Amino acid sequence: MGYPYYPYRRYWRYPFYPMPFYPPFMPPYPPSPEDELRMLEDYKRELEAELKDLEEELKSVDARIKELKKALGREGKG
Repeated sequence: MGYPYYPYRRYWRYPFYPMPFYPPFMPPYPPSPEDELRMLEDYKRELEAELKDLEEELKSVDARIKELKKALGREGKG
């Protein structure tokens, strides 16, 4: 007939695993003025490079808008 039903029996095969312990987050140390200056200069260079890329993209978008306006203007008149 088999084993009688015991609700706790199905749990003994799967032991309880406690939640992993994570140490508390340690905030980063305050940078020295030299480190902060270097980081800010690097960040400024990255922003300037991104600005140049965005300006080039804006010029190409403007050129495409002008091309489309000319094309639509020709189609409308013809």
